[in-house]
Amino acid sequence: MRFAEHGGAAKPIRADLRQMTRGELLRLGVPRLVYLRCGTIDGQPAYAIHAADGTAMAVVEDIEVAMELVSEHDMTFVAVH
Repeated sequence: MRFAEHGGAAKPIRADLRQMTRGELLRLGVPRLVYLRCGTIDGQPAYAIHAADGTAMAVVEDIEVAMELVSEHDMTFVAVH
């Protein structure tokens, strides 16, 4: 795992990721982590790209386009369960 650079030594990330503070999430790289939600809009397939904090960033009709957008903006998909 790589930490975002914020000057100084990197602090360890706590083991229980569900209890992370905002600062720990930033060090983890939240600004560049995204997840994909699949669904439908007007009966058509749709893929929503969300920031790690849940903010909707884009909705596209094709998963290939979603992957291209994420790649173009130097972001990384993460699995959310």
